[in-house]
Amino acid sequence: MEYIKQADYDYIINKYHPDRFARHDEIFSPDSGMDGEEILGGILENDKHFSHLAHPIRKAQAVAYVLKNTRIRCDVRDPFPAINMVDRPLNQTLVPKWEREVFEELIPEVGKRMKQLERDGIVTIWPDYDHSVPVWERVLGLGFSGLLAESEHIRNEKECNEAEDAFFEGIRITYEALIAFVGRLAAQAKKDGNVRLAKALEHIQDNPPATFYEALVLNYIYFMISEHIEGLQVRSLSNFDRIYYTFYENDLKNGVIEVEIRTDLAYFFLQFTAIGNYWNQPVFLGGCRADESTEINALSYLFLDVYDKMGIYNPKIQIKVADSTPKEFLLKALDMVRCGHNCIVFVGDATMRRALMRAGATEEMARLCNVKGCYEYSPQGAMNVGMNYLNMIKPLEYALHEGRDGVTGKPAGLSCPPAESFDTFEKFYAEYKRQFKNLVDITVETVNAFEGYLAYVNPQSMLSATYPTSLERAKDALVGGAVMNDSDIQFGFLANAADSLTMIQKYVYEQKKLTLAALRDILDCNFEGHEEFRRMLSLDREKYGNNQERPDAFAKEIVELAVASTCGRPNNPLRGGKWNCGFHIARMCYTQGATTAATPDGRRCGEELSKNCSSSMGQNREGITAAILSVTKLDATSFTSDACLDAGMLPSAVKGENGLMAMYGLLSTFMQRGGHALQINVFNADILRDAQAHPENYEDLQVRVAGWNVLWNSINRPEQDAFIRQAESLQ
Repeated sequence: MEYIKQADYDYIINKYHPDRFARHDEIFSPDSGMDGEEILGGILENDKHFSHLAHPIRKAQAVAYVLKNTRIRCDVRDPFPAINMVDRPLNQTLVPKWEREVFEELIPEVGKRMKQLERDGIVTIWPDYDHSVPVWERVLGLGFSGLLAESEHIRNEKECNEAEDAFFEGIRITYEALIAFVGRLAAQAKKDGNVRLAKALEHIQDNPPATFYEALVLNYIYFMISEHIEGLQVRSLSNFDRIYYTFYENDLKNGVIEVEIRTDLAYFFLQFTAIGNYWNQPVFLGGCRADESTEINALSYLFLDVYDKMGIYNPKIQIKVADSTPKEFLLKALDMVRCGHNCIVFVGDATMRRALMRAGATEEMARLCNVKGCYEYSPQGAMNVGMNYLNMIKPLEYALHEGRDGVTGKPAGLSCPPAESFDTFEKFYAEYKRQFKNLVDITVETVNAFEGYLAYVNPQSMLSATYPTSLERAKDALVGGAVMNDSDIQFGFLANAADSLTMIQKYVYEQKKLTLAALRDILDCNFEGHEEFRRMLSLDREKYGNNQERPDAFAKEIVELAVASTCGRPNNPLRGGKWNCGFHIARMCYTQGATTAATPDGRRCGEELSKNCSSSMGQNREGITAAILSVTKLDATSFTSDACLDAGMLPSAVKGENGLMAMYGLLSTFMQRGGHALQINVFNADILRDAQAHPENYEDLQVRVAGWNVLWNSINRPEQDAFIRQAESLQ
């Protein structure tokens, strides 16, 4: 691998997977602290001394305990330390303990309702500690010691009540422990003979970073402690080219040669490849300056070039595409995509900015917004949460079954007349909308009942210190401390809903091939004995994602229904924000699909459902241009989460200069028409079938799932079959 020595690669790629080593002491120095089991037991034992104190203090003491006692290593083969002897120890001890208190003792009826909703595939809800982004400019500009000093200064200027004092005390304990831990690492680096790392650690212990390498080390340490010790995911490594350019430029001025910067960046990337997070680790590039000129710079190109030569797929890359984004840069990124780097997603800068400003953000907040997670976005210092996935097919089941679930037969929606009574499509569609709105109400009520406990379960001292508004208000970032504190519902399976409504209107009410009750009965028996009819529904080309007027109109109306039912509603008073929505489904297409009845678009019971704002698998028969025209009929500025198109292209369509220019033209069209996010798989069915039959020949084959990349060989047979169907539809 270019830039990285083979011996170094072999060590780093395995360092977070102790099962790959003969002994744990090959990763962590045994004399540097406790082993994993000791740490886990010690956290709960140590907490007994602080059980009378507020949770921010108790959690901070737990973090301090881990940082003081966990084993570490600073191996000479690695420019970055090994620092998590036991992964996510607080998520195995204090956090689940406090979560049980909330959902089993304080609000048990809410906990039971959430489990039932998830079991039946209706709405999947859980407390969201998955999408935070620190204000990276402050982390790198102040360093750990500067953040601590600022927090203590604000604390001393305030007349704090008990809760506010506990908030600041949690920050003090956490950051003092962080600073001491960096000192531990520096001493270990000296002991291990890692002179350069030791020097960097000694400097950043009490100062902000001064060099590109020191900034990378600080970023990495913040990430590892927040995500893998404190228990809050860091869902962006920053607007990398904008934030790191000054470090890069200063290094060059001070005589650092570019190959050294490239090498440091390659080793930095490799850390996240080694960690191997299934969802991948996000980082984004691009955007605009205040004068609308591009943020793309020499570091942006260097970033892509290093990544390309490494042949990795984690971290994943998001690119903010604006009018001023250089064509040359986009062509470089698109060339990487067509060569197999499916890890890149393109997001519309103008669309995100308009959406955020419609939701109340200032122009500057919108311009500097973070892209995080898969392709979500929010202003810097905002904390929008949204692990609330609503199945838009369930209201259809209720409308067909008098308010009962189409799989379990249990009452689940609003009671309504039998299918026989809907003598016009308009009446049936109105019932679907009524059931839809009721599910939104249930979701909002359920989430509002527990979101005030987010900081009780998992207080966030480390993150809150990076948010100026948290410090000013003396409030945790999770409960009102952020600049915006919104909650999201993620609506799932837009294509299935639009296609099902199209098929009902077409075959039941227009062509009168059967009654609605007869259709219901066919769905209830999962098309058994009606395969010819199922194939007719499935092969009907009037489907969303093909620039067809009727299904696209239904999709647009469903999005408008979701927005009208959700956006602007108040969330939990302690958070003090509003509700918003998006159409990102993660793995719900599989998990909720497994408990969703057969649908009028020809899908069988239990099969996967559609992804994001894309057509159902195998239904995009008119190609990527038609898919773009369909998805951009949706107003992606009317909500502030996401509206991603998962597109597929054939290798033959992207070959040569003409193929690359075709990709650029499609991307430009998508952005000009107000698209939010575009991710592209380049494959054909023959390749995927061969990869399925001979996995040993395709160990590096990547596919983009629903916001992250996976290796083809790591996904199961049904998921592989779905991608093959998608590829077949392109041919």
